[in-house]
Parts: sequence; C-alpha cells; structure tokens
Amino acid sequence: MSNKKKSILLPGSFFEKDSQYKLNYLNLKNLHTVYVFDHTVNPVDFKLPMYEIKNAVSFLQNYEDRNFNIGTAVLNINKRKLDSLITKYLNPFLEIDNFKLGLGIGDNKYQENLPNYSNSLEEVIGYLFENFELSKDSRSLFLGGNSNENIRLMKKYSIGINQWLGSIKQIYKTRDVYKKIKNPKGSISLCLNKDFSLENEIIFDDIELIYIIRESSTEDYISQVDHFFK
Repeated sequence: MSNKKKSILLPGSFFEKDSQYKLNYLNLKNLHTVYVFDHTVNPVDFKLPMYEIKNAVSFLQNYEDRNFNIGTAVLNINKRKLDSLITKYLNPFLEIDNFKLGLGIGDNKYQENLPNYSNSLEEVIGYLFENFELSKDSRSLFLGGNSNENIRLMKKYSIGINQWLGSIKQIYKTRDVYKKIKNPKGSISLCLNKDFSLENEIIFDDIELIYIIRESSTEDYISQVDHFFK
C-alpha cells in the first residue's frame, strides 16, 4: 500500500459557499494537509473573492473533528513589515500543532508584488530556528520554488522545498539533492493540477503531492477531490 502524502491547495473563493460541507467531504479522505495561499486578489479572476490567509488558517483551525494538518503554500514574507510578519503570522501559525509553513518572496506572476518590504528570507529562517522546534513530522518549514537560491537555503538549513507544476525531471533532480539532507525540517513537495496528474506518475512516495483545486461549483469541487483521492 502506498504511503504517499496527498494534500490539497484551496482556491481563493473556497470559503464563500458551502465551505463546511466541502471541508466535511475533505475530512473523510486520507488527507495529509490543507494548504492556503497568500494572494491579495484571486489569481484566476480578479472579480472572484479571495480569502485572506490569516482568516483562512483560523477557519481551518477552528474546524471541529479535523483529521488533517494546516499549512501555507506559500506565505509571502515581503507583503508585510517584518515585525508584523512575525507577530501576526509566523508566531500564531507555528503555535498550531503540526503546522506546515511554506515561505516565499513573491513574484509578479498573478499580481504586482506591492508593497514589497524586501525582508531577508534567510533572516526569517534564522528567526524560526531560534524560536521554534521544527521537524518534518510536526511543525515544519519549506520554501516555495526550487530556484538555485532556494536549493542553497534548503541545503544550508536542512528544510523542505516545493515545486509549482514544472517538470517531473526537475522535481526528481531536486529530490536527489534533498535526499542527501540528514534530518530535514520539512518535506519535499509538488503542486500539481489534474492535467499534470493525468500526464505524469510520481513514482517516489517521499514527494508530497499538493493538488491544486481549481475554482468551480461545489459539484465540480467534489468531482476534483474524488479524482485526486481515488
């Protein structure tokens, strides 16, 4: 039987309609983590609602009988001043048992990355190591994107890393580096959509699969979940 970790990334308008019903359905699955992302506007359509990451985490944390972990994929460290990032986001998030903290520096792919407070990713990582006990199987840390700089930080701090779509070849290449880390403080993971999952088979169980749920009706949402967890 496969020990592969399967997780979900929630779309921006998830909490607008039938959220309790949709979470109840997710809770029945063999689900590792429910992730939320950190956008100001909906990346699919700016006219659609977009949850605020802190509110989304709070909603998930208060969900009764929760059988899954909570995580960010990813929290943009440059959207807030450093003191606000620490006191209002990092500290409260890592007070949650088994929280999976993904960090990123933002880009202009879906929206202009403003304001940009140019916080040091390495400084933030250092703060987390000084103030929290991190491990892959409890409170954990990973970086969003497998750039050369993120690979360097992954090796230096023994933390996890995530790839957004991309190629199978690239995630396997990153895995070769990750496997050399002793006692990593986070997982290696791949964000993938339905098309990617149909075209590729991930053969390594140690790569966490984070399925991207697209914006849809409640009925289509159920169909997507069934496809990913069949």
